[in-house]
Amino acid sequence: MGTEGVRDEAWHDELYRRYRQRVMAVAASLLGYQYRHEAEEVAQETFTTAWEKRHSLGDDPWPWLYVTTRNHVYNRQRLHVRLLRALTRLGEPGPPHDGGLRAWEQRHDFAPAWRAISAEDRELLQQRYLHEMSDDQIAAVLGIAPAAARKRVQRARGRLRKIIEDMDNDLPAGAALPAGRAGSLAPAGARKGK
Repeated sequence: MGTEGVRDEAWHDELYRRYRQRVMAVAASLLGYQYRHEAEEVAQETFTTAWEKRHSLGDDPWPWLYVTTRNHVYNRQRLHVRLLRALTRLGEPGPPHDGGLRAWEQRHDFAPAWRAISAEDRELLQQRYLHEMSDDQIAAVLGIAPAAARKRVQRARGRLRKIIEDMDNDLPAGAALPAGRAGSLAPAGARKGK
């Protein structure tokens, strides 16, 4: 692809043109075909990663694109599961002896990450994941276009994901994950979108 191995914008445009439908098909098959907008977001993430990693891609980019697409889906699903668990648990009262949420926070690291994002981001993520609202429904609540609502949810999820990933990276090597976290992680190879 491209001219004499040059990995420029023309190369990336050709990569996108040639493989977009295949990447979308993989994402849709893993996410469920009713989540087309999610598959489109995953495809965009995959091709953004391809641009960032363009100098390390082999001559046949399809296997790399497939694995990267799959890993972006796994990361998205992992975050979705963690959001559902944490949003449900944040509403649970703590046992009488612990004084509230403090002991829960010591067992699970999600609460500090949840508090680190804005109230607007928290509300958007609650609407999408806890209340299972569609883009159209969120848009109606906010008085904006569905595409704008989808973008806001995507950005809020990205900000929360970044905070959680930073917290994961701060764990000492070989440290045990806090209770409630191990079951929600994707396979080790899926963690960094490679």
